[in-house]
Amino acid sequence: MPRLDLPSFAEVRRFALTAALTALVYALAGWVSLKVATYVAGVIAAVWLAAGVGAMAGLRFGLAGITGVALGSFAVISQVLSIDMAWRLALGAAASSAIMGYLPRHLHPFSPTLESVPSVAKFALVAAPLGYGVSALLGVTSLYSAGLLPDDQVVQGLWVWWLGDVLGVYLIAPVLLTASRWDLLPTSKTARLEGLVLVLSMLLLTYAMLANIQPLRPSEVVLFVLMPGVLWAALRFSVTGASLAIFLSALIVLGVAVVSSGGAISSTSLRELFALQVSMLAMSLAGMFVSAALAERRHSEMRLDMLANHDPLTGLPNRSYFQDFLGHALARAQRERSQISLLFIDLDRFKHINDSQGHEVGDQVLCIVGKRLDEELRADDFVARLGGDEFAIILVHPPAARAASRVVRKLLKTLSEPFKLEHRRYAVGASIGISVYPDDGLDANTLLRQADLAMYQAKQRRSGFEYFSDELNTVAQQQLSLENGLRHALDHGELALAYQPKVSLGSGRVVGLEALARWLPRSGGMIGPDRFIPVAEETGLIMPLGRWVARASCEQWIAWRDAGLNPPPVAINLSPRQFNDERLIDDIDAILAETGMEAAQLQLEVTESAAMENPQRTFEMLDALRQRGLHVYIDDFGTGHSNLAQLKRMPIDALKIDKSFIDDVLVNSDGAEIVNAVIRLAHALNMRVVAEGVESAEQLAFLKKQGCDEVQGFVVAKPLPPDQVEAFFERQFEF
Repeated sequence: MPRLDLPSFAEVRRFALTAALTALVYALAGWVSLKVATYVAGVIAAVWLAAGVGAMAGLRFGLAGITGVALGSFAVISQVLSIDMAWRLALGAAASSAIMGYLPRHLHPFSPTLESVPSVAKFALVAAPLGYGVSALLGVTSLYSAGLLPDDQVVQGLWVWWLGDVLGVYLIAPVLLTASRWDLLPTSKTARLEGLVLVLSMLLLTYAMLANIQPLRPSEVVLFVLMPGVLWAALRFSVTGASLAIFLSALIVLGVAVVSSGGAISSTSLRELFALQVSMLAMSLAGMFVSAALAERRHSEMRLDMLANHDPLTGLPNRSYFQDFLGHALARAQRERSQISLLFIDLDRFKHINDSQGHEVGDQVLCIVGKRLDEELRADDFVARLGGDEFAIILVHPPAARAASRVVRKLLKTLSEPFKLEHRRYAVGASIGISVYPDDGLDANTLLRQADLAMYQAKQRRSGFEYFSDELNTVAQQQLSLENGLRHALDHGELALAYQPKVSLGSGRVVGLEALARWLPRSGGMIGPDRFIPVAEETGLIMPLGRWVARASCEQWIAWRDAGLNPPPVAINLSPRQFNDERLIDDIDAILAETGMEAAQLQLEVTESAAMENPQRTFEMLDALRQRGLHVYIDDFGTGHSNLAQLKRMPIDALKIDKSFIDDVLVNSDGAEIVNAVIRLAHALNMRVVAEGVESAEQLAFLKKQGCDEVQGFVVAKPLPPDQVEAFFERQFEF
């Protein structure tokens, strides 16, 4: 048998309390309606205010509210009719409340706070007329069957009951439903004064009409005084303000009706009653629709402002908003003699997550980071997402040395905490650069540039955060000069290739050449690759530089072959950025086709870290290269973090042992053991081993003894220009 889940005591108590309070409010509103607005048979009211309570209860509280409506209706009706009749009418009121609670919610979209025109239409033109049509029909039928309603008053009673209920919904329900949005009411002194003027104007104009117009029809007050006031409130004070104005108008018009009719609406003629009801309906509908239309417009403007000034992914301010805010903050800091610390944040390891797990996971990571930054900062601090995985923070504080350090350490600790997404744990870190106003700059662009430079320094040093210094500016200027010079070199033929031979320890023959780029400015001298390659990597110039190296190497190999020489295969280095480029395969295909280079004579060297960064992509790339007959070497082996299981599966021809390990083989037993282990590992995986940076005969002898396959370095030859390296093609080395 299925287990029966009984409600908890707290749930029962909450249900009972909601029902009791609803019943009390409903009964009070019904009693007021019967006292001042009874028109037919002592129970049909021209304005049944309790209907508004019932509509709100059905929408807000569901079954508990509907139960309260039934109890409240029975309590008030039983005072004027029999118990049996009171229960019938109570059930009709509960049914109407249930329809009001159910129907609008299933006519999507619908907002219970009536902040859109479709919501008002569904509430006021569909749910209310249908729901309280049921109550009116059931009530009038019950009165007629009990003999309390004459035949000639059935249609009149049905009409008055239905209009009275609908009018009660329009007058009372909006103010109850929008009570949760009173925060939308303007709070400035000017707005409060305007609201007070509106209320006093409505009261004074009504009094003036009572004193000077005889006889006064309540519908005239509605049309000429109250409706303009409600429209004024709708235009100026949002949905909540319009609802309050409609409620106030109801109180005023009921008071006018009672006074003008000599004490009770029941003495009002049917024609006057109908005019009063229709005018109040028109006033209420006009107020609700106008306020809803303006609320929609405000929401649209807010959404446009949000899209223009905020990042749609994290919800944080975007770069445009950040720059505006920073400009205002600097102006204020200048007036108040305060200090500003600008934090430029770049995430570590984010690219790996984004590339390996997809952009959907990457977007979730950015949202988590944005939320953590926002939660850790003070209310008057400012955080923005500048784009990609870059964020910026503005801290305003009294002048002090390195005032941002404590906050930055807290942020770094928070950002480094692991988190779980889709059953997997992730962790990112951050590098933060800091610039300070007025010490490091007086304008927004300068401060942002200085913070960016400091961030790159922190990333290179892996220090977490760095403050800007003048030395960083000097380095940045030098890098900019190198970048511009390298662009010029690519365009004007100032680059050349040098080739370093690779020799087989078994045969003593040159079995390969490594092509290395050299920059030869026309102004004289040479700029080493250790200076311009990092700049090329950072600026993206490594892409055109890499394509130039590949093409020039292939053209030179073809020139050697056509000259009758027997050139060995030539190897080119692929930077991590090149290896991850989607166009790499297409570029290589084009170069091979255009130069006529044999694919088997071209070798590609990829660093260990680049190959292992995204194993799945590496497998796909290496497979595509192997299908074209190209050979792949893993360069700088031992400096990265290889997964041996993945390494075994990769179609790799050889491993190149990094020079740092070769330097230690004669002076450090650990270094010798590492080199020996790498050689054994490579042979176990059916790969050749190349030792690079071999500079002495002793190192060469050690490597030969351990079974190393090939060597390159100064012990063989330094990198040489094409016309000099030709002499090594047929040379026989004796080791």
